Amino acid sequence: MVIRRSSKTLIAIGVLLLLAAAAIRFVVVPIATKLPGDLDSTAHYEGTADLLNPEALQVGDLANAIATGVPITIDRHVYVSSTSGDTAITHDDTTVHTPAGSIPNNHTYALNRSTLDSAPSTDPSVESHSGLTISLPLHPSPSSDYRYYDSATRTTVPMVFVDNGEVAGRTTYNYTVSARGALQDPAVAETLPKSLPKSLLSSLTPLLPEQTRASVTSALEQLSDPVPLTYDADTQATLAADTVTGAPVDGSLEQKIIANIDLNGRSVPLMPVMSIDATLTQGSVADAAAAAASASTMLSLFEMYIPLGLLVIGTACIVLGVVRRRPTPVADVEPAEEEVAART
Repeated sequence: MVIRRSSKTLIAIGVLLLLAAAAIRFVVVPIATKLPGDLDSTAHYEGTADLLNPEALQVGDLANAIATGVPITIDRHVYVSSTSGDTAITHDDTTVHTPAGSIPNNHTYALNRSTLDSAPSTDPSVESHSGLTISLPLHPSPSSDYRYYDSATRTTVPMVFVDNGEVAGRTTYNYTVSARGALQDPAVAETLPKSLPKSLLSSLTPLLPEQTRASVTSALEQLSDPVPLTYDADTQATLAADTVTGAPVDGSLEQKIIANIDLNGRSVPLMPVMSIDATLTQGSVADAAAAAASASTMLSLFEMYIPLGLLVIGTACIVLGVVRRRPTPVADVEPAEEEVAART
């Protein structure tokens, strides 16, 4: 069967367009939507804090031992330093700025570039962990059993879905996180006193809650001098994650570090030695929402509109090529009788 050259061309173009649509949707998109190797963003929080003054505490200056209601700002710098296949070495550097100075707290994680959960790594600087740290994955689901890694206690806790919301024009899934346990973050622990002189603890007892005061007073004679301290961390956080990108567009953090003493094998809390209450600034919320909107537009183009457009055009080309595949037949014309006679 004779097929027109133009039909062959149309069919070939149509097949190429269909292949391109499939390649973009199933090859390019999964690669392009991984955690980028050039990720570098900074979010800013502001709020108040109650902060321990170790020097004042050690000399018994109880009036100045803890500064309350101190205005603070927090910078959270998240960036990727290197990638290898599906693994990204990601840094989560947090700095609390107070009138007395800055308190840095840096963590390095190996993250799976698709799920954003932990990934194997031989890098000695990587902190072993399990759970999400910097963001939810793309297209998060409120029904998913997401878990969050709390760096203060180095434990993994559930992310509890609360409801849907809207922040700066972006639809969000809202979650809460609650973690309580022994303080395991060495960067924080190193800034806190390891013990208290017994005389100082005796001076502190009038400031303690009634039940704790009674327990400490009755056991004070049996305690060693100085009295060893341990610490717990209590973290309460909220997170509004973009429903398309999974990135946090709003959030808050409440964290307490609580000093404990051991009374006959029982850990008894004395008092919070550090307490932070902060929320994302309006500027950071606006920036996060704008970044999510831009990323969402690009995702829609590559995940749906471009492949769909190529699919429609490619299909149309193939259909048109099939319809036009046979040449139009030329009608046979009987020669006139005069022409036949002339030929004979």
